Amino acid sequence: MTGDTLELPRILFARRPGRVAGGLVFRVGLADETLATSGITALVVALALRAVERPGLDISASVGPVVTHVRVNGSAERVRTTLRDLTRALASLPVQHRETETRALDERQTDALGVLAWRYGFQSYGLGPGQHVGLHGATDADLRSWSAERFASSNAVAWYAGDEEPDLDLALPAGALGAAPHPLPAVPEPVRPLPAEAPVGGPNVVWEVVAPDVPTLQVLAEVARRALFQRMRQDQGWTYDVSATIGVLDGRQATLRVAAGLRPETAAEATGEFLDTLGRLRYAVAEDDVAAARAHLLLAFDEPHQEAMWLPDEAALVLLGQPVPSPTERRAAIADVTAADVVSLAGASWETGLLVAPVGSGWAGTDVARRGTGEVVTGRAFERIDVDATIVVGDQGATLRDGRTRTTVRFAETAALLAHPDGGRLLVGLDGARIPFEPTQHDDLDAPTVAELVDRHVPEELVVPVPRATPPQRPDKERIKQAGRARADREVEEDGILRTAGAAVVGTGKAALELGKLIGVLALALVLLAAVGGTLFSGVLLMVWIGSLLDGERDWLTLAVIVPAGLACAGITRLTYKAVIKMGGEDKGKAEDAG
Repeated sequence: MTGDTLELPRILFARRPGRVAGGLVFRVGLADETLATSGITALVVALALRAVERPGLDISASVGPVVTHVRVNGSAERVRTTLRDLTRALASLPVQHRETETRALDERQTDALGVLAWRYGFQSYGLGPGQHVGLHGATDADLRSWSAERFASSNAVAWYAGDEEPDLDLALPAGALGAAPHPLPAVPEPVRPLPAEAPVGGPNVVWEVVAPDVPTLQVLAEVARRALFQRMRQDQGWTYDVSATIGVLDGRQATLRVAAGLRPETAAEATGEFLDTLGRLRYAVAEDDVAAARAHLLLAFDEPHQEAMWLPDEAALVLLGQPVPSPTERRAAIADVTAADVVSLAGASWETGLLVAPVGSGWAGTDVARRGTGEVVTGRAFERIDVDATIVVGDQGATLRDGRTRTTVRFAETAALLAHPDGGRLLVGLDGARIPFEPTQHDDLDAPTVAELVDRHVPEELVVPVPRATPPQRPDKERIKQAGRARADREVEEDGILRTAGAAVVGTGKAALELGKLIGVLALALVLLAAVGGTLFSGVLLMVWIGSLLDGERDWLTLAVIVPAGLACAGITRLTYKAVIKMGGEDKGKAEDAG
């Protein structure tokens, strides 16, 4: 706790007859966490909700990038008492339920790397819902401190829509920053060149861009949704669902995510049409299409009690430090959007795009984004016994060679180090790359060695204890044999990793190997040329000797020299030719494998 002082947050009110609605909006979200602390906001909210939940209570909560929202519907008395009890629970967090709520959140955790993580990495706005790595590392003191600091009155706005202005008792900790909300985390630059393709997987095709959070973006989203629905649903029947959703980042920038579910048998054609349809919006949009999109969006303004309808959005804008337009101003801003505005925004935002496609690659004219693609490190090598993989650990980081794939995480770019009780570790880079250290899967890498090589290089605040019910077991003999055969079938010296009896030098020998290979090919070619010449010369001498034989001369000494020399040159020619062909074939095979 930052102190025992309790204060009331700012309260927004709008009169509306009928069922009452109210809520609390806090300026805290996923972007305020790190991967090592991810999930702490969701856990605080879960603990507070547990204290107020009742049968039949209509209450919901959501944690976004920078805003957390709790909403309650019902009678005036129920809304007032629920919001009151919620603030009391936040001021005195019921941490005795931490284990139960942690387990519940842990079960909903996902290992999927979201689209935003491919854009920004495992940090700030790249942290998405379902990433709860830090749940087990948060102590009771951490939770109370986060609640007192981030769920404070200065960091909150309450809203209430009902028949009459309520007398709300919403006592929250005063907070440490006076009356100002916590500053927004800056939106970072993308961690890779864009546009790009993110190998997230799944049956959907998704195109996500970042654009200014302006009314034109709403019109663009509706134009895109209608165009895709017409082409992919009505005309072709390739999908049953098309969506276009806008997500707030920092109040100034937002994401536009356009998606469609695809069937496997038509996924390739549908993906092409999906991108072509969106791409055409960069060059031309019919005025009638923009008018139809505007009319659809303006329907919301025909609803009664506009002031009440926009209260939650207004509360978020207040916390984000953005202007709060009136319903009339909102309507006018959408009505003023032109086709030229839509085309301009579509063209500018295209360059920020990330594509998720269920088939192929190269759809966006770019390469598929990869993780852990940094320079491989130099250090000690440890072979896995269950698969054809080797981990190289040095002072700068670690590189995992899995077959022909290289994944590198540098300690200076660590997002979190997951530490398991059995000594296993998972090193996670800011770009989402992962390198596992499992002592049971190595003959020469035990838990103390892992701690010595890895833990000491990672800052303590990034080491997260993570329990697991079933640690990986040592593989059986047949699995070990299979891994050995796979390793034996692959060249030891490949892609810059030189393995020795117990050490590895990574990355430094690649250029030398390529140069040596080139010199070897040239030398073999010269030997081949000389051998061919020698064979031909021996043949000529043999013909001369045969001619002398016909003339009655018998020079047996010359024959004794010509025949062995000719046979030797012919043998050298054959062997050298086979060597050249073999080297060329290996290079071709490697090129095809790399492709």
